[in-house]
Amino acid sequence: MPNPGFDDLRPRLQRGVQWAAGHSLNPVVVATLRLGLPFPPYPADGALVMEIFGRRTGTRRLTPMGCLREGDRLLVVSEHGRHADWLRNALAAPDATVRFWLAGRQHRGRVQVLGGEDPDAVLERMGNKVHAASIRAMAHDPCVVAIDIVGT
Repeated sequence: MPNPGFDDLRPRLQRGVQWAAGHSLNPVVVATLRLGLPFPPYPADGALVMEIFGRRTGTRRLTPMGCLREGDRLLVVSEHGRHADWLRNALAAPDATVRFWLAGRQHRGRVQVLGGEDPDAVLERMGNKVHAASIRAMAHDPCVVAIDIVGT
């Protein structure tokens, strides 16, 4: 039987879990992935670290995320869709260009939202069941984001 009280709490619980992970685990994940080492459940080439600057504050942030490489394009699933702070900041950057690290190598890429892509299909193609389950559990209006690699 559905519990309407829990549904009201779900967004707050999700934000709490994300805040805790961001302040405790993310620094370790970022350092490991930037070195080009795997960090379970991610292989070294199955996750990236994106450098983003706050659109209002200018604060530098390093955000790890799972990805799928397709040639010179990376696909990521934004669990909060266009409302995700990292995505809003990336799109606000000049030419929507960001710096990121993939498998220990630094790159630059242009960010764009792909409206016609199915987030579940992209998660399946990633082949990382743990990552897919965590994104689905935390997702609120997910969308697929492409990062077109434009240089190093």
